[in-house]
Amino acid sequence: MNVAFISLGCSKNQTDLEYLIGDMVVEGFNIVTEVEKADAIIVNTCGFLQSAVSEAIENILDVAKRKKKRAKLIVSGCMVERYMSEIAKELPEIDFYTGVGKLSDIISFLKRGVKGSKGERRFYGEHRVLINPNYYAYVKISEGCNNRCSYCTIPSIRGNLVSRSMEDILKETGQLISKGVKEIILISQDTTKYGMDGKGYGILDLLENLVKIEGDFKIRLLYMNPDGVNEALIDFVANHEKMIKYFEIPVQHIDDDILKKMNRRSDSSKIKSVFKYIRDKVPKAFIRTTFIVGFPGEDERAFDKLRNFILEYKPDYAGFFPYSREEGTVAYTFGDIPAKSVVKRRITELQKIQKRITSERLKKMKKDIITIFIEGISEENPFLYDARAEFQAPEIDGKTFVLGGEVNKGYGPYKAKIRRVIYPDIYCELI
Repeated sequence: MNVAFISLGCSKNQTDLEYLIGDMVVEGFNIVTEVEKADAIIVNTCGFLQSAVSEAIENILDVAKRKKKRAKLIVSGCMVERYMSEIAKELPEIDFYTGVGKLSDIISFLKRGVKGSKGERRFYGEHRVLINPNYYAYVKISEGCNNRCSYCTIPSIRGNLVSRSMEDILKETGQLISKGVKEIILISQDTTKYGMDGKGYGILDLLENLVKIEGDFKIRLLYMNPDGVNEALIDFVANHEKMIKYFEIPVQHIDDDILKKMNRRSDSSKIKSVFKYIRDKVPKAFIRTTFIVGFPGEDERAFDKLRNFILEYKPDYAGFFPYSREEGTVAYTFGDIPAKSVVKRRITELQKIQKRITSERLKKMKKDIITIFIEGISEENPFLYDARAEFQAPEIDGKTFVLGGEVNKGYGPYKAKIRRVIYPDIYCELI
């Protein structure tokens, strides 16, 4: 049976799908890339925001039109988990659906026609197949979240924090490195909370064991809520050669009143102290963050604080997202939501500031030798190679293009120098 996949949403969703693909290959399914040639198509959805739900529905309806007449349409993931009771009624095009952590039920359906979700929740599979360039891999270290931010749907979709056993993580990481993976990217809803569900160990314990694994690889740590970032964690990243000097710290806002309404666990003082310590301890580190603009109660005074924070603390990369009012969250009942036109204006202003900050940082690096990985001939220009620099996380920090030099060792790593910056991308020459 030919099976095609469509992966939507975050890297955590992607890893779920990679475990399923691996299991399906072992079970004898043939993986294809074209919907029209598939006997079954799996759409793995995101359901975090209404915009993601809309994207998922658009993809489902598109597949329903394009697929072969008797091909099965299967939908899985967060949107299903969030709207389980409505799926069958609203989307009769779907032949089978299952929520998060139970994707293995799809195999039972396709092989034996078994419907209903009876499988056990899991986030590890022995036969994983990477769907991104295979020099890097995401490793999920926990599922769910206990933070309870007032705007967030994740706990209702993926449940409370459940940390994966350290033994499992070390085992999978070792397997990936033995297959040639050069970059291990640790992910969860909040990586700083790893082990805080009574495991008796934490993120530092995990990192200390991961860096002991033999091999030529590095570790990137994503999704670090600022309340869980302390000096010991920053020092470890700074001092260990296997740790990429990159801090992804979503702060969401800087005004204390807004942070309190968001039910964030860190106030402005904590956030500023984290940024300052990183800059003092690891001057060459890259900091990425995200902000929610237009949260209920965000007046011009609160926005001014946000803008001034960016100007003063200069994150190297930042994403700005309009507040999305999500049913089922505490913030859904909040009033005093800024007008869409106001939010758009504010985001545009912040994006211009951030563009200047990021461009200046990248231009200063023209004198440095950087590490990059080659991903293949560029789809945009056949005379260039697509690549990614070590200070760029996959998919979110712009792209690297290689202008010249000898590509002779696969993905790499290669040493290069930046020759040109066209925000958010860089153009390099191998040396």
